[in-house]
Amino acid sequence: MYSIKQVSERLDIPAVTIRAWENRYNVVAPSRTEGGHRLYSEKDVETLKWIKAQIHDKNMKISDAVRLLKETPPVSAPAPSQSNKYDDLKVQLYEALVNLDTQEANQIADLAFSLYDYEEVFHHILVQVLYKVGDEWENGAISVAQEHFASQFIINRCTQFLRILPVNPALPKVLAFCPEGEQHQIGLMVFSLFLKKKGHDVIYLGPNTPLAGLSDLIKMKNIRVVAISMTNPNPIKKVEDWIQSCLKMDPSLKFIVGGSCVTDCPKLESKSVSYSLGFDWDVWYDSFMR
Repeated sequence: MYSIKQVSERLDIPAVTIRAWENRYNVVAPSRTEGGHRLYSEKDVETLKWIKAQIHDKNMKISDAVRLLKETPPVSAPAPSQSNKYDDLKVQLYEALVNLDTQEANQIADLAFSLYDYEEVFHHILVQVLYKVGDEWENGAISVAQEHFASQFIINRCTQFLRILPVNPALPKVLAFCPEGEQHQIGLMVFSLFLKKKGHDVIYLGPNTPLAGLSDLIKMKNIRVVAISMTNPNPIKKVEDWIQSCLKMDPSLKFIVGGSCVTDCPKLESKSVSYSLGFDWDVWYDSFMR
């Protein structure tokens, strides 16, 4: 039996994604310890590995992969020939970043963008390297300076695309931020890039944003959608109160709340508030933004 951390490391799938697939799609049903911690069997691991392969190597949506899984459950997980196509670039980029080698890191990133679509690079290379950097820092394998250097490099790469992607002025304008006390912004940034690719004008405020004054900004800039990302559950109540006050001011506003703490947090019962999990953003977009 495996813990969720062990499964996450073995399959290179974020733990929040595993929980989301479990809760939203019933992909696996792990047993629990007396303390309530998940325990995954070898069959669970093989199922998750198969699902990941359909999404990453066959460009399948999670909902379609789950449907296929239920129709023809794999006896053993397939081994797609391209399952490791990003691995060399991930290893090379990680090494360049922990060596604080800006030139080498930029060359590797440029190569990645020349080989793959930018969304592939963000999801399967940059974000995965960032997860590894965070884990290695927590384990004491790299220093704070190395972690900061790597994080800033990846954030700068994301920011470049936020600036250059075209905007369709007919689409709703989006405000994106992490609330005060929340420093983890990479998920919000990648989600903002997803919306920018759709043509939305995204005002990106980034991490550690105080709520005070944001309602005035929403009115001033004619914001129609607010995207909030949290990994820390502490601000949830304050954020929910703020969302409710904004909806009283303008019931037509829409809010999308994401981040690793969303899975287990209490959720507002409102058609104006959506909680996003996992990779299937296109399905969410079609149901919530149109």
